[in-house]
Amino acid sequence: MTKQELGYLVWGLVALAVLVPELLALVGARVIPWPGLARTATNLEARVPTVAMLFLAGLAVLAVHLVFYPWPDLPGR
Repeated sequence: MTKQELGYLVWGLVALAVLVPELLALVGARVIPWPGLARTATNLEARVPTVAMLFLAGLAVLAVHLVFYPWPDLPGR
């Protein structure tokens, strides 16, 4: 399997695991029993702002690592 095929596989799994449930939560809000990430962050911020900040910071770090992969590339490894 080439790097390109592996990339398509990984991003396809991300789409299935994250984007599909998010879109279902957005479109079928009356049918789907779970909230999306935005609603979860909003509810969490209303209850425990510090935990909400950590949650959103973790999502931001995850997004940076996914977008800028393989950064940080350590030289000599």
